[in-house]
Amino acid sequence: MTPSHAASADTTHNDDDASQRWLFAYFTPETEKEGEQVRFAVNSGPDARTWIPLNDGNPILISDVGERGARDPFIFRDHTRDKFVVLATDLRVATDGDWDRAEHRGSRSILVWESEDLMTWSGPRLVPIAREDAGNAWAPKAFWSIERDAWLVFFASSLPGIGEAGSDYQRMFVTETADFASFSAPVLYLDLGKSVIDVTFLQVGQWCYRFSATSRPAGSPEDDAFVFVERGRSLLDPDFEPWVVAAGKGDIRQGEGPAVVLPSDGSAPLLLIDEFGLSGYHLFEAADPELREWKHVHDAVLPPRARHGSLLAITPEEHARLLRRR
Repeated sequence: MTPSHAASADTTHNDDDASQRWLFAYFTPETEKEGEQVRFAVNSGPDARTWIPLNDGNPILISDVGERGARDPFIFRDHTRDKFVVLATDLRVATDGDWDRAEHRGSRSILVWESEDLMTWSGPRLVPIAREDAGNAWAPKAFWSIERDAWLVFFASSLPGIGEAGSDYQRMFVTETADFASFSAPVLYLDLGKSVIDVTFLQVGQWCYRFSATSRPAGSPEDDAFVFVERGRSLLDPDFEPWVVAAGKGDIRQGEGPAVVLPSDGSAPLLLIDEFGLSGYHLFEAADPELREWKHVHDAVLPPRARHGSLLAITPEEHARLLRRR
């Protein structure tokens, strides 16, 4: 694949007043009743500080295929087919609590749901996506490539026996699709020599910002297990430059699952970071035009126990329609 310009599905917005409407897709932990399934919430004010869980906080999308769990949902508009799409990780940790199995012998497929109105969904479809020698396929996210005229899907995979001293760790891969039914062979996208997961993007003017998360293995730097930010020119730019080492550090103790959006009213970009294993999602706001500083929004109240998810800008009509299923 060659470098291409990015049009992030995360930044789709279409609003006609001062209030921005958002749909938040997320899951809850394996320790919760009906956890590891997809839930929805919509914001209840003019910004992203307060939220209304839909369906009384119960799952909206439930996986009955593969491992029968759905984690890390990513929701976006497929403008080429006039559909909404949710991608998710096919994983249920509650079954045995075995993370070693999940990472090294888990599913190599992802879950796909589709809808024309955000209300009625088809699926899930279980779609193979990872390499045959991969142990898993985690946190798939889709972004449109203008130059390639296709969707690029980024996801994390563990490869056995590769790396320093034969160790394995999570690397980011990318594949291409037009219909989310068939995919090209995955290509290695990002290898840090240690686990990297949860890649997502935000296009702001001429710059493409890449958000990722690292793990914290024994002996690793204290800035690991946080979200880091890089800046490049396109999704596939081979020369992204480091931008923010550990976003949110000092306000949270660790972070992953970044979800980032650009409000349509010209206000600062918003970033959600999951303080996994602790207090869950926190909201941050860019404090400078170049996105070097992120300010913690202390009064934000996210849906209870929300874990790694995504944000979609929606219209007032879509917002009202979703509220009717509350």
